[in-house]
Amino acid sequence: MLKKGLKIVLFILLLLLILPYFIPRDFDLAIPEKPYANSEFFTTQDGTRLHAQIFEPEGTMLGKIVMIHGLGASSFSYRNNAPYFAKQGYLVVVVDLPAFGYSSKESGIDHSQVKRAAYIWEWVDELDELYGNEAWHLVGHSMGGSTVLAMSNQKPASVLSMNLIAGAVTQDTSRSTWWLSTPLGEWLKVALRYLIINEDRFSSILTGAYNQTPSKEDVLGYLQPLQTQGTIQALLEFVKTSDNVTIDELKVDLPLHLLWGDEDTWVGVENIALIQDVTRVDAIVRFDGAGHCVHETDPSFNDELLKLLQSIEKKN
Repeated sequence: MLKKGLKIVLFILLLLLILPYFIPRDFDLAIPEKPYANSEFFTTQDGTRLHAQIFEPEGTMLGKIVMIHGLGASSFSYRNNAPYFAKQGYLVVVVDLPAFGYSSKESGIDHSQVKRAAYIWEWVDELDELYGNEAWHLVGHSMGGSTVLAMSNQKPASVLSMNLIAGAVTQDTSRSTWWLSTPLGEWLKVALRYLIINEDRFSSILTGAYNQTPSKEDVLGYLQPLQTQGTIQALLEFVKTSDNVTIDELKVDLPLHLLWGDEDTWVGVENIALIQDVTRVDAIVRFDGAGHCVHETDPSFNDELLKLLQSIEKKN
C-alpha cells in the first residue's frame, strides 16, 4: 500500500514538472507596426528595438523632456501628461522600456537600469541632431526613476533636471532567481498568462495604484501592450537582470525634484526622507489623496511639474 501511494505521489510530481511545458504560455498578438499615430521605433547598436511616442512641441520649442514609465506600464501611462507639455512648447519623448510596451521582448536582453539608460541615450543623441543639443529634463515614474538616475550618471551634461514620481530608488533589486529556470518558472509563466495579465486582475491592480477605480480605457491601455508576443518570457528575463540604480549610487549633483501621492501604498512617502538622507532634494511636491500613479490621476500634476521645469530653465 505504501509503495502504491509513493508511486502516485511520484507520478503527480512528474506531471507537475512536465505539464507547464505543454501549456501555451505566450500571447498571439504581434507588436503593431504603428501602435500610435506618433509612434517611432529605434534600433540600438546591439539590435534592441525601442518604441516611443514622440510629441512635437507646439510653436517655438522651449525645452525637451524624456518620460520613463514604471513597472508593468508603458508610454500609455503618460497619456495625460505628454500632450500637455507639448502644448507648452516642449519636445516630449515617452519611451517604452524593453520587455514593456512595444519595445523589444526578445530573449537575451540585459534589463539592468544601466543598460536601459545607455539604450535611451543612443536614441536621444540622434534626436539631438534634429532638435538641438540642449539638455533634457528627465521624468521617471516608480521603476523609471531608477532609469533616470542611471541616465544622469552616464551623461550629466545632457541632463537639466531629474524628476522622480514616486521614485523606486531606495532599494536594490538583487534577488535569488535560479528557480525561474526550473519548472517553477514555467508555472509562473502560466500564472502570468492566464491569471495575472487579464482585465479583471489589472482592474484590481490599478485600483490599488490609482487609489481610485480605473476606467475600462485605463485597464485596456495597460493590458494591450502586455498582451503581445514575447511578453511572458521577457518579464522573466527582466526579473533575472533588472539591477536597480539606487539613490546612494547617484554620482552627480543635478536638480532633483520629488513628486509623490500622499496615499501611495506601493512606494510610500516615507521614501522621501530616505532620499533626502542621501542627497540634496531641490523640491518636493506632495499630492493630497493621490496614490502611486499621481501623474495619471491628479489634475494638478501637470501644472506642478511645469512650475518645477520652468524654475530650472529660469536659472539657466
